[in-house]
Amino acid sequence: MSLSFFQNVQPKAGTPGVAEPSGPAQGGQAPAPAGSMFTMLLPILILVPFLFLNFRRQKKEQQLRASLKKGDRVVSQSGLIGELIEHDDRIAKVKIAPGTNVQVLTSTLSPFDASPGKSDKDLADLKEAKATADKK
Repeated sequence: MSLSFFQNVQPKAGTPGVAEPSGPAQGGQAPAPAGSMFTMLLPILILVPFLFLNFRRQKKEQQLRASLKKGDRVVSQSGLIGELIEHDDRIAKVKIAPGTNVQVLTSTLSPFDASPGKSDKDLADLKEAKATADKK
């Protein structure tokens, strides 16, 4: 594999369409422009906030898993919803129907909230707004 892609290679003498340098040939490589250092650091600077947010999310999920106890409603990443029967650091038993228990990885569980986006107050506000609109 050739590394000439990353090197500053000058065209051969006599190549048509290439101007000949009028000054003496340079002895060494020219210093890299100042912008190249910023260009190299830019992807890292973009990546750092995403990593920070990801670590915070993982920590929050671990705390939620640690707070789970027997009898809690849980949901797995695959979408199974059930009642937590028992769990340890690695495996949890979840009751998904009467007489039907499954074993899942504890790391895939999270607490189940039946109405994550709507509270009773939000629903009351929506009903009131609809009633007001119907009167007009």
